[in-house]
Amino acid sequence: MTHLRQALPAIALMTLLTGCSGPSTSEPVDITPADSQQADASGNKVQAFMLRGSVVLGHESYSIQPCGSTKQYWLTIPPTERQALADITRPGYEPMYGEFIGYLEPAPADGFAADYDARFQVKQINLISAEMTQGCAQTPHQTRAFGHEPGWVVEISGNQASLLRPDNQRQQQIISKKRIQSGLQHYQGDAFQLDLTKQQCNDTMSDSLFGWHAELSWEGNSYRGCATLGSVDITRHWVGRYQGTSYIGGNPALTTTVTLNPDHSATTRYDYPSGDPSTHETGFWQQASDNTVQVVMTKHQGRRLISQRLFTLDGDRLTTREETVSGQTYSLGNDGLSLKKQ
Repeated sequence: MTHLRQALPAIALMTLLTGCSGPSTSEPVDITPADSQQADASGNKVQAFMLRGSVVLGHESYSIQPCGSTKQYWLTIPPTERQALADITRPGYEPMYGEFIGYLEPAPADGFAADYDARFQVKQINLISAEMTQGCAQTPHQTRAFGHEPGWVVEISGNQASLLRPDNQRQQQIISKKRIQSGLQHYQGDAFQLDLTKQQCNDTMSDSLFGWHAELSWEGNSYRGCATLGSVDITRHWVGRYQGTSYIGGNPALTTTVTLNPDHSATTRYDYPSGDPSTHETGFWQQASDNTVQVVMTKHQGRRLISQRLFTLDGDRLTTREETVSGQTYSLGNDGLSLKKQ
């Protein structure tokens, strides 16, 4: 683990850059191929995504409440990360700000995690801080590296790298070479080189833990510090309400509405033209590939029932031909299920 024990905390430098930089764009987070696709508990392939929110760590609570959400997900932390988290965790279940890369699974049927909306399997910590209590109020940041003695912050935005140092004007260089692989990210220009290595990096002055170690060479000067990947969730383009009506003998029989929310929670509502009461399901969603999305319902009318549909994007429609309920796969008929984005 890299320790930065300097007078000016990294959080202060990051705040300085946030105040001087323009608005963040929804550029892809550079999650390397080996890290991006994972198998969930059912063996289905899903893509890891960035989740940011308010984190509570303690004996009976390892949870995150996504920014702007009332949902709470149980955090499953890799054993290799737990001691580092314990070192910065304050007593009394005090909330911290966190950013994690991982994927969702249904909450277990019993235990501490059973009462949560889902379980988030953490593959990597991007950032967790006991001081950034207002982290959710800030715009998601770009990929950036930072350090001290002297203080510096470099930010990656598109094909440009920007360096900011106290009492110096911002300097910019074009990125001419870029290499992303498992555990390593490399950016290079005419007069700079930035290497990010997947490794716990701890700034003990600010009670913060970062997921990457950084080495920067800029116009002949060398710097070392910590880094974080961009915190934008690039799968949010799936967010929306999708609806479709099934027919029997030419007559409407069932209207299905699936809502995918920004916090990765999801709902399914079934309305019956016959006048029967509507039914509701709740669960979560996550991207499986560039054109498929996994929608998992964990409760039907408030009672635990695990079902899954893998939808394919076809224009402005989500389509699927089967559904898996409690481990058994069922056909949805010749026409399947087609839902149009509203």
